[in-house]
Amino acid sequence: MTVVAKVYIVRHGETDHNRQNIIQGQLDTPLNAAGVRQAELAADALEDVPFEAGGAAYSSDLQRARKTAEIILEKHPGVKLEVAEALRERHMGDWQGGSVHNRGNPPPNLEPIVDFMARSVKWWNETLTKHAQRKTAELKTLESTQNGIEGKEGQPAFEPAHILVVSHGGLIGTLVTNLVGSRKVRAAEGVEIGRCFNASISVIEIHEDGKGVLVSYADTTHLNVDLVQENADVQ
Repeated sequence: MTVVAKVYIVRHGETDHNRQNIIQGQLDTPLNAAGVRQAELAADALEDVPFEAGGAAYSSDLQRARKTAEIILEKHPGVKLEVAEALRERHMGDWQGGSVHNRGNPPPNLEPIVDFMARSVKWWNETLTKHAQRKTAELKTLESTQNGIEGKEGQPAFEPAHILVVSHGGLIGTLVTNLVGSRKVRAAEGVEIGRCFNASISVIEIHEDGKGVLVSYADTTHLNVDLVQENADVQ
């Protein structure tokens, strides 16, 4: 089964609130110096990914995610970043701005988990599916030609869409868990969904039949820095 799209899902770099265990939710907090460095390391790790070749880049509109994406795309100047409110972290209501250690009972204005799940999956279905469908149509056209998917001198003529998505730990975990739970995506052998660290990279490959494979989750092998171990925005 041919891979028609590869999605690289990156959590934003560190913020002071991350380091201080303060609940951010949809507060628009900036990267700190460590977060900028983490984003630069993620950029190095993704430098050779051909996002320019018919791919795309998406980010939450909150500045910690948007800045992380912009740093990554400095190495891909031909790629336009599209920001989306749907990729924001869960709205944590009156918890936002407070310490995780003083969280107490859920506030009435906490975004319902069902709505949060639906928001992330709806974005995936409406945005990522169109890229996979476009590349699947391209693949079928190539397969119907004399050379099939082989180009000149045996070089592949078909290149999957490479898509960058920069978001937040809570949203990434919720989205991936739901994609696997619904069997739209299966986890490759040995891949487990656990903590999603700052500037970690998860990769999902989408095949021509629309099904996906979670190739890696929250990989941090590119980060030789001290990472915040807990996420205050995950209830």
